[in-house]
Amino acid sequence: MIVGEPTKSKLIRLQKGILKLQLVSKGVAAHSGYPHTGKSAIEPLIDVLQDLRKESWPSHPELGDTTMNIGIINGGQAANVVPDYAEASVMFRVISDPKEILERVKQIVGERVQVNPSTMNSPVKLNVVPGFDTDIVCFNTDVPYFNFGEKKGLAFLYGPGDICDAHTPKEHIKIQDLQESISIYKKLAIQLLSSKK
Repeated sequence: MIVGEPTKSKLIRLQKGILKLQLVSKGVAAHSGYPHTGKSAIEPLIDVLQDLRKESWPSHPELGDTTMNIGIINGGQAANVVPDYAEASVMFRVISDPKEILERVKQIVGERVQVNPSTMNSPVKLNVVPGFDTDIVCFNTDVPYFNFGEKKGLAFLYGPGDICDAHTPKEHIKIQDLQESISIYKKLAIQLLSSKK
């Protein structure tokens, strides 16, 4: 299987893993003029997020650092109400077993908020073939979710464009790179099919 992602037209030999989770905080709504009659859901969530941001996460000589992104924060209903609910969606790009990172998150969080993991997979070593430039990427793909049966690891990651342009206002792929990728995909497919036994 050849997975297409923006890889600067290089075959990728290693990709980071992922841990996606939701932090949920519950409180008691009250009039903000009398905050002692309620319990803020937002304040403990902010404290937890700050503690996670300050943590020293593992690093790897090739894959680099484990990184954390706070992608979404929701909570409260009005400025004059003590919020009774808050949540945050957090994603880690992991360089090791995501279960270890999840356990560390739970230790840091304690009983302050709920930790609800939704997706996780370890870093993936991908296949490469001679004659192609190779690289390592800090993003994650669908590769871990495919079952190759006995032929595990027969996944290749290649595509035109730069992942650093993805999800930004300048997201694009050059026409020339798209055109060149056609012949490269063809070359890669022929090379893989011819080596099949």
